[in-house]
Parts: sequence; C-alpha cells; structure tokens
Amino acid sequence: MRAEFLHPSRKVALFALFSGSILLGVASGPASAVLLTPRLQLWPAGHTQIWVNATSDQIWPAQVDGSSIPDTCSKVGTESSYACPSSEWYNIRDYFSVAKQTPPPRYIDRYALAEGPFMCPIHGQNSVRQLRQAEDESFIGSGPRPQITTTQQAVVADALATTGALWFLSLTNVTATSGHGTALSDQSDATHTIAKNYSQPYSTVVCVPDRIRNASDFRNIALPILLNANSPDLANGNLTFQGHTSMKITKTLKHPDFFYHQLLDTPGPAREYRLRWIELPEPFFEGSSIGAAILFPKVEKSPEQDLLLCNLAAGWGPASVTLHSRAVGIGSVSDRMRSGNITSGPNVPTTMSKIPNAEDGSDAPDWFEFNYPHFPERVINISDTWAQYLNPVVENLNTSLIHLLMQQQIYPSQQYVSASGILSMLMVNGLARVGWGSVVQGDIKTVGPNGTGGLDGNYWLSGKGDVFNVDHVKSQDWVTFRVDSTLKGYAYNTLTAPPRVAIAILSAYCLLVIGQMLYCGITGISSSCWDTIAEVTALAMNSTPTAALRNTCAGISELHIFKLPVRVLVSNDEEGEGEHLELVFGQVDEEKMKEKTIVANRTYGTLPKGAKEEGKKNV
Repeated sequence: MRAEFLHPSRKVALFALFSGSILLGVASGPASAVLLTPRLQLWPAGHTQIWVNATSDQIWPAQVDGSSIPDTCSKVGTESSYACPSSEWYNIRDYFSVAKQTPPPRYIDRYALAEGPFMCPIHGQNSVRQLRQAEDESFIGSGPRPQITTTQQAVVADALATTGALWFLSLTNVTATSGHGTALSDQSDATHTIAKNYSQPYSTVVCVPDRIRNASDFRNIALPILLNANSPDLANGNLTFQGHTSMKITKTLKHPDFFYHQLLDTPGPAREYRLRWIELPEPFFEGSSIGAAILFPKVEKSPEQDLLLCNLAAGWGPASVTLHSRAVGIGSVSDRMRSGNITSGPNVPTTMSKIPNAEDGSDAPDWFEFNYPHFPERVINISDTWAQYLNPVVENLNTSLIHLLMQQQIYPSQQYVSASGILSMLMVNGLARVGWGSVVQGDIKTVGPNGTGGLDGNYWLSGKGDVFNVDHVKSQDWVTFRVDSTLKGYAYNTLTAPPRVAIAILSAYCLLVIGQMLYCGITGISSSCWDTIAEVTALAMNSTPTAALRNTCAGISELHIFKLPVRVLVSNDEEGEGEHLELVFGQVDEEKMKEKTIVANRTYGTLPKGAKEEGKKNV
C-alpha cells in the first residue's frame, strides 16, 4: 500500500477490497448462525368463512326494546341466563369491589395507591370475553370525565370460540408432506381473528350530583352534556356541583317534558339506591341513547332528595376480535379497535388511549380519535322497556342490582364517578348479548367415508377454501365472517431484519468468492502461485542478493526494512539462455521494470542449455 509505483486509485481499491474481504469473512460465520436458527412466532395456519344464523340488524340493531327479553329476566339469581341483559352481574360487582376505589389524597400519601384490574371477565355460552373501561382522556373542562366501556359481541365471540375449538381438533388430522408423522403440535399457542365486518358495543356515560327541592319541584331535569357524543351547540344550561376536591361546572341539556318532582315516584324502597330510566327525545338529545337518575337512600323526613343525573350514549363501533387458544385449551376473546371513519393523526385527542388492549393489558395505540361526531359511530336508540332489565331484583338478596353495585363504593365523594362506571358497564354488557341464541351454521369438511376420518386438518390449514358448507339459499341473509388462524411455533423466515441482513452478508461473500474464481479461471493468475513456505524460500534462494537487505543476516533491528517494496520480476540466467523469477527489493526504474514484467502463460525457471548437456553426461 505504501509502494510509490501504485496509483492512488489502485491503493484505494486494494484497501477497500482487503477491508471488505476481512469484514465479510468475520461476519459470514454469525450470519450463517442467524439463518440456521429457527424463530418462534405466529405463522399462518389457514382461514375459513363462517356463517351465523342471524342478520346484521339482529346482531347490531339501531334500536333495542324489551319485546324479545323473557319476563324472567326482571329477577336474577347467581345462575346466569345468557338471554338476560344483566347476565354475569356478579362479575361486575366483583370488579367494582376492587376497582375505581381511589382514596382521598391524604390516604394516598400515607398508604400509596394500588392499581385495580384492567378488565372484568364476562362469560358467554362457550367463550370468555373482556369487559374493559376507562375514563375519557380527551375530555377538557371542569366537569366530570365520561366513562367509556366496551366488550366483544357475545354471538360473535361464541362463534369464534366454536371455530377455534374445531380448528384445534383438526390438528390431529394434519400430516407431514412425506406422509409420516404429525406436522404440527396441538400443544402450541394459536390465535383466531375476525378483522373485518365486525362491530361491538361502546358506551360512554357521565353523571353529576343534583337535588330535588320538594314534591312541587317543576323544574325541567337537566342532564350533563356528553362532549364525546352530543354537539356542544345543544347545551342550554350550566350546573355547579361539588367534585372530589373542588367545585366543578358542567354544561347541561334540559329535558322538555320531564320534571324533577316526577323522579320521586321511582319504584323501590326509599332507604335504598333507586334507578329511573328516562327516554331522551330528539333533537334535544341528539347523540344520546337514554338518560338515568339514581336516587340516594333517604332516611330522615326531608322534602329534599339527593340524586345523580346521568347521560348515556351507546353505539356500534368497528373492531377486530381475536380468540387466544393456549397449549392447555381455549383461552379468552379480546379485541382491538379499528379506525373505520375515525380521524387519526398526531394532534388528535386520545379518547380511548388508556383502555387496555387484548392480551397483556397494555394501552391501545396512541393518536386516534373516538370522539364527537364519530362516537358512537352508529348510535343505538335504547327504550326504557329494555333498559329496565339492566336493573333486575337480585332474588337471594331481595334488593335491586343498582343498590347492590352502588354499595361497593367506599368513598361517597366519588359516587358520581362510580355511578358512571356502573351504568356504562351494565349498558355494554346488555348490548353485547343482543342476538343471543345465534350460532355457527354449516357442515364441516371431513375426510374418509361419511366423515369417519375426522376433520380435514390438511385442507383447513392449507387455506384453499372454506371449511364450512352451508345452504346458499338459507344463508343469503346470514352474517358472514372470515376467520384467520395463526399458530405459534419454530420455523425459518425473512420477516425481520436479522435474517435479511444475514442473507445480504452471505450473498456478498458468495459474490466475492465467485468473482475470485472467475478471475483466476479466465486470467490464469492466482494468488496461490507461492502458497507454501518452501516455495517462497526457493524463490528467495534463487534471487540476486540486494544491497537493500545489507546487515540483516544477523537480525533486523530497524523498521524501515519492513517498509521496503518487494516485487517478483523476471531475471535472465547467467548463461543468458533462460529466465527465472526472483524477488527484487527497493525502487526499480520503471523502464527496466517493463522489460522484466512477468508474462502470463509463460514458463519460467527452465535450465540453460549448458546445464542440460552437463546433466545428460552425468546420467
């Protein structure tokens, strides 16, 4: 590299070649190891269409009433009837016994604050769903923050669980390509996802404290505005109330035909919490679904009555739903919001940003809006005849459900927050059971005569077509979903950066080797001309002594010796009849060097004529 006869561009090229070769040689080993290591992740494991024997309007209606609810749902016990909107009420009770219990600041400073559960488990006929709730993080103002709740639609979750169970059984009928053994293990984790054409209920509720003056209070009731559901232009009043630590002000919407004194006729014992549902007329409450009033227990004989006035909005919003089947069996069903017509961007309020996600309870993706006028996406009009089944009588306790749930609140100063969460959860739990009784339809694809060979696992995992066969005439109005399955296991892929980088390194290494082979094969010049110490020693012995190495026979003590340029050039034999190669140290005149340059495909080192004749005489 220090030779003066080398052009600078050739020096740069040689340096790049040497450096690149060293780096490729060092990196090729780890790159091979990366590609030889299988990765554990979820892999595609088939897909199919499923049919549920219900129409879209039956599963996601624009209006709900009590016409299809059994009368027995007005009273409930500890055994759930999945047809009742209040089913699984005891799970909601257990959730509120440990959640939403924020103590006053003086107790937080002393005893710290423990986090409650991020979701409430709700059971279907054959699925476990997640009822999740959070405060509206996008709310700006002095009023109370609305509570937002959602869960998976029971009919769809049950259908997905049924599909996942059948898929799980089909793994026993999956064979390897060679026909020997089982290709997949039924002990692996898997997921089954419906990503399109699916919606689930979302509910947002806000409550504020108020007071009825007496039995002659003919004021129009005023419900707090829901800023993520109602237009701000609808507000026609203000309400001031005592919050957790300070006074708060919220805008209100007046009901044109309902007065405060009418709430005193709410059924139930005066010593308990009582719930009254209030239908809300449009256009005064456009965006809302129904109103509610919760009357506080009243002991002393006073004309006044404390209560909470609540505004509820509910609607169907787009989402994707996933079933997680573990190695030990079918797991829970979770969901993730889909954007739909929802605005997204870096400057958008994060309304649902604190609602925990599917598997691990982590926060949902940031920077999306689920706010007015997009929430709820499709508003549900709820009648009081349907809503009354959300507050049944608990038979074994002989009290109403709302009284039982409101008693779970430890700190009375936060009753309006607790009531918002309770009503929101009751509403979503009931709406998620709409369309109850519909199930997956069709005959599943099997192998062998009359299906004696079991489910066709090979066909299912191949993704070649639908596993369920249905009557096209009967199913023309049924709701259809596509279920995509994935299986967790070890395999090779190039989906991530490490294997891609490894392939690039090995490709460059192969190109370098192939280029060297082609260069040597075409030009006949190889770097292995002197590939042993003996050959280099012979070359040095046949070379003419040089003054550049004077005083080096007994050792080398100066660094400049190693800096001498060395070339292999042609030299004439002493007899002048032949040529041989020898090492030449130091600088050489360029004109003379041209005469001594090695010529390709020429033989060097032949004996001169006199030496050949002498050799014959000796023989």
